[in-house]
Amino acid sequence: MTAIVQREKGTGGFLNRWPAWIGSAAIIWSLIYGGLQLYWLQGGGGYPFKQGNMGIFSALITYIPQHTAGLISMTLCFAGVFVGIAMHSDRNGIFPRWLIQGYAWGFAITLILLIPDISLIMSMAYAFLFKFTFTGQMLYQLVCILGACLWAFAGLGYRRKSVHACMHCGRTEGGNHRLLDRLGRIATVIAALAPVPYAVSRFAWALHIPMGVDPSFVRDFPRMNPMAYVTEWVFGSLCIGGGLLTLGLIQKWGEVFPRWFPLVGGKRVPISLAVIPSLFVAVPVTAAGVVFSFAYLGIRFNFIPLDGFPLNAVQGGIGPMILWVPWGVALGIAAVTYYYRRRGGCGYCNRA
Repeated sequence: MTAIVQREKGTGGFLNRWPAWIGSAAIIWSLIYGGLQLYWLQGGGGYPFKQGNMGIFSALITYIPQHTAGLISMTLCFAGVFVGIAMHSDRNGIFPRWLIQGYAWGFAITLILLIPDISLIMSMAYAFLFKFTFTGQMLYQLVCILGACLWAFAGLGYRRKSVHACMHCGRTEGGNHRLLDRLGRIATVIAALAPVPYAVSRFAWALHIPMGVDPSFVRDFPRMNPMAYVTEWVFGSLCIGGGLLTLGLIQKWGEVFPRWFPLVGGKRVPISLAVIPSLFVAVPVTAAGVVFSFAYLGIRFNFIPLDGFPLNAVQGGIGPMILWVPWGVALGIAAVTYYYRRRGGCGYCNRA
């Protein structure tokens, strides 16, 4: 099979050559995951997408009957094989370009929004309390997130190929850097402010202030979780601290370490040090935000049961997490624009 692109020059490593292999990787992932779906449709055990102990905070796919979800997933995966082949072809007359690109990005978004629940972001947060857990269901979620990344980058590579941009940097002759910088600044501010309502409500609970909840909920909180108040202080602080660090994506100290920093003061901040953690947080935050938003609306409009969640805690307990969707999306955009702003000239097309 012909690769999407051949390296023009340079001796970059495997990851730097991603445009050449990303389409094939997406096809392989689709074959494996589609095969798993076929196995489960045939009655195989181990189907992971069940509500389990997550209750109303389960992944959205758990609300779809297993057989229906399996058929849809298998169809999308096997269709992806043909789409991937069309991406590789230099003479594609079967699928229009908009359909190929729409499938790649649409499939990626679907995997991010429907498959993960809140367990990934919970494990990341509880790790700061030395309570990290990892389950088989979380492994499946990570596999689907990997598939989403593969298809998203495959779509990006195909987009660059379609507009005759550099396959490695995406630059064209008339790129609009000002628009990108403006978008990055707006997204960064949104990502820094979006978690503040959650943090404020948790700080209030830790101070025995029933913000958004019935006073009895705060009074009974320690019975449900003996470390409740410590947990709220930690979670709220993580949101505030993360918001402050997010602002570094548009500040000078986000590009050069302040001189008072030990060992690295005055040195340039590695791009990966800012981008990778931001994207690592953005994906599970967005996925959890979708779950929280669905649960909140479902309870408010009575189309999903409470399933043991206290009714007097819905407004303050789940309401602030609706902002997690714009938080995660904005954080991802902010990280990407930060990367584009700092990446420097391209060693393949020599554009700056």
